[in-house]
Amino acid sequence: MSEQNGFMSKIQKVVLPIGTFLNTERHFASISAGLQTSVGISIIAAFVQIAKTIIGMFAEGGVLANLLGFSLSWAGSAQTVLTVPYDMTMGLIAVVIAFAIAFNLAKYYKMNQLSAGVVAMLMFILVVAPVQTVVLADGTSTFTGLNSTWLGAPGIFTAILLSLASVEISYFAIKRNWVVRMPEVVPQFLQDSFSAMVPLLLNTFVLYGLNATLKLTIGLDIPSVIFALFAVPVSLILGSVPGMFVVIIFALLLWTVGVHGTMIVYPFLIPVMIGSITTNASLVAQGQAPVFNAAFLFGAVALAGGTGNTLGLAILSKYKAKSEQLKAIGNVSWLPGIFGVNEPVIFGLPIAFNPILAIPFILQGLVIAIIMWIGFQIGFLTPAFILIMSLMPIGVGSLLSTLSWKNALFDWLMVPVSTLIYYPFFKAYDAQLVAKEAELKK
Repeated sequence: MSEQNGFMSKIQKVVLPIGTFLNTERHFASISAGLQTSVGISIIAAFVQIAKTIIGMFAEGGVLANLLGFSLSWAGSAQTVLTVPYDMTMGLIAVVIAFAIAFNLAKYYKMNQLSAGVVAMLMFILVVAPVQTVVLADGTSTFTGLNSTWLGAPGIFTAILLSLASVEISYFAIKRNWVVRMPEVVPQFLQDSFSAMVPLLLNTFVLYGLNATLKLTIGLDIPSVIFALFAVPVSLILGSVPGMFVVIIFALLLWTVGVHGTMIVYPFLIPVMIGSITTNASLVAQGQAPVFNAAFLFGAVALAGGTGNTLGLAILSKYKAKSEQLKAIGNVSWLPGIFGVNEPVIFGLPIAFNPILAIPFILQGLVIAIIMWIGFQIGFLTPAFILIMSLMPIGVGSLLSTLSWKNALFDWLMVPVSTLIYYPFFKAYDAQLVAKEAELKK
């Protein structure tokens, strides 16, 4: 026990000062608060996704429907219905985060928080999803709407940067008294509306102007430039086991700063994975053994409770945490974690912009990838030869893609492995939150 306490003390001495700085520095604190604002939305989306996944298994062509030999006629329609609440929650989560971060940062500058949040949200939508009109398949009809590509999880990092920039631009104008002031007899809500006009115009000029300039000069908008800056390095290091270790670390590192790291690397990994699985399918059909490809190691990122293998962390939060915040997140996140849905953990604990939990978040991915590689090398694990792309409970996807119970067992065995890696850092973070909660109760 004394050795464990000594180890914990060393971890706390290293990571707690960093965590304290990031929790008190206004920009990082605003990012953290903004991300946690999205927890309720992510929880709703998580349970909708679970219901949609389970029902989909019984739809025509679904996994269980094919296995049992019958399907439920209403399953397909039910999936369509459940798609709407998911798209309108997780599909718009970056919009909510843009508002929430700006709202919280404005508090540090003693600005009108609601106005700052609205301006930042409008700037985010203006930059990443301007109104577009497209011609429909009949060749004559048109449809006008917003491109939702960057409004969900892929646009979170852009939302973070644009919301911070928007508040700083607004503060720049307000500090120099570049605002429209109304007489005191005018109702406060009208005064606030007029006061936001000049900051809104300045934001539009700077942010939309920068976006338009990038489009005219290099043919890319701001979110595309951000994507390119992170995606290009990934494409240069694919194709080898060491390269995949780097990709895994890179993807998980992006998650810790609010970037959907999986979405960044997937466009490059998916073609390789599909090609390898197709080749393996042909080999198995000919009676030969499927062949290992390094791209399969990326499965180590999310085989035990979503990205970062956080089921063990959710269970620790539920049963071992002393902090009320961690207990609350643990109570609502362990069940979605079994189905591979862990946004409540990523953005609720949070892991994003939290150096204490970011360390094991990255470390466990590398450790499990190494163990997985050893498993393939000694023949315990079977390379995939059936393409399974849908979200499934822990072990189910591995079982169906390889028809090997060992692969399914491996996924569950990694739950305690990831839990052990998270544990000392979880204890350090729990202690920090307990102290903070005690201070708030005084």
